[in-house]
Amino acid sequence: MSDRSLPAIAPRQLGAYFGLLLLTLGLAEPTGLVNLPLLFWLKDGLHMKPEAIAVFEAVALAPGYFVFVFGFMRDRWKPFGGSDRGYFILTAPLAIAVYCLLPATNMSWSLLLVGMLALVIAFESLGATTEALMTTAAQRLVMPGRLSAVSELGEMLPSVASMLIGGWLAIHAGLRLTLLLGATLTLFLLIQSLAAPPIVFASRQATEREGNGQALRRLVRHPGLWPVLAILLVWNFSPGWGTPLLFFLSDRVKLSPEVFGAVRAAWFASSAFAAFVYAFMCRRWPLRRTLFWSVALNILPGFLILLAHTGAAAIGAAVIIGMLLGVGNIALFDLLRRACPTDLEGSGTMLGYSVFAIGGAAGDLAGAFLYERVGFTMCLVIDAVTTAAILPVVLVLPRHLVSWRDGERIVIVPDRQASDGCEPVLVPALAPAQPRDSTTGRVPTPV
Repeated sequence: MSDRSLPAIAPRQLGAYFGLLLLTLGLAEPTGLVNLPLLFWLKDGLHMKPEAIAVFEAVALAPGYFVFVFGFMRDRWKPFGGSDRGYFILTAPLAIAVYCLLPATNMSWSLLLVGMLALVIAFESLGATTEALMTTAAQRLVMPGRLSAVSELGEMLPSVASMLIGGWLAIHAGLRLTLLLGATLTLFLLIQSLAAPPIVFASRQATEREGNGQALRRLVRHPGLWPVLAILLVWNFSPGWGTPLLFFLSDRVKLSPEVFGAVRAAWFASSAFAAFVYAFMCRRWPLRRTLFWSVALNILPGFLILLAHTGAAAIGAAVIIGMLLGVGNIALFDLLRRACPTDLEGSGTMLGYSVFAIGGAAGDLAGAFLYERVGFTMCLVIDAVTTAAILPVVLVLPRHLVSWRDGERIVIVPDRQASDGCEPVLVPALAPAQPRDSTTGRVPTPV
């Protein structure tokens, strides 16, 4: 189906659809509402020690480090020979079956591990498909900033809900009923995929006769993608957060687990609010300006934690940091969606998420090492230095990625005076005509 044959759809309608889809996905997946009841069952129901629980989580969540594989699979294979909807039709019922079968067992350590591993694989596939669909729609409708804001909102709201509702479910409902709730939410996810607007699951013409090796080479050689991946890696290398923050606030500031949970919830909530701020910003300023100031404003706010000597002060600092960090995250994934190659949107997007996760894990390990030896302040200093190192890279990003706003379509016109051999020309996304190359008279190809 070509883009011209697709019915028109309002950006708000598309954003609302993806927002609801991501909200359902975030609540239904094993790291959503099921997570806290599961951890309490392992701790109190099976009387497992911390080391055993850590091993359980490490094994069950291992597929999350290989999300690029799920993205590449989505790009190269369509279940039932159809569109991406086939992944929902194939995977969601399997996840529902696992959610329904586990409560009927004795829910031993081994059975829960196998079940959770199967669920994580299923939801990583669904998540990769959803993110790829958003990237494809963002490129089609020239709205990567707004859909990246929707993605951030769709991730943060389930995180807040899972922290607030998951504890209540652990006490009043238990793991068995929570697993059945997960099955219900997954069923709703399947229904949402069947009722999607036509443009969501519309397929593009894939590169003819392109093998898997050719597709990988095209991904590797795609201009502008690797600088974006490097930025994502360095950005999420944050030694000051994660484990060091937990120990600093609990041991030094003496916050209780309940107050610490409130700090994290405030952090997530302010990051969710940042999505509305960014949706306003991306229509008014080119990405280069937004990205530069988003990174610059994230260099020093982490030091606010050092001034937090009470729970209220820690929550206040978390609100400020979460807001600025949320805007920065959205700007970077806006950049990633712009940099993804055509027909490899899943591969490019999930490669970015993989690099982002690796950076976070490496930062947490480095932070834990530094915290025990030189303290929390040095963790924040290194975080500030690595964040500042991103700014020079932002200034040299290709102009066709960062010189336009949401709603502007960019076309490339050769220009010998341009340092990269081309000059981006911005036109409205719905303009009836495009500028022609003054030399050849041809209509330039949209990026």
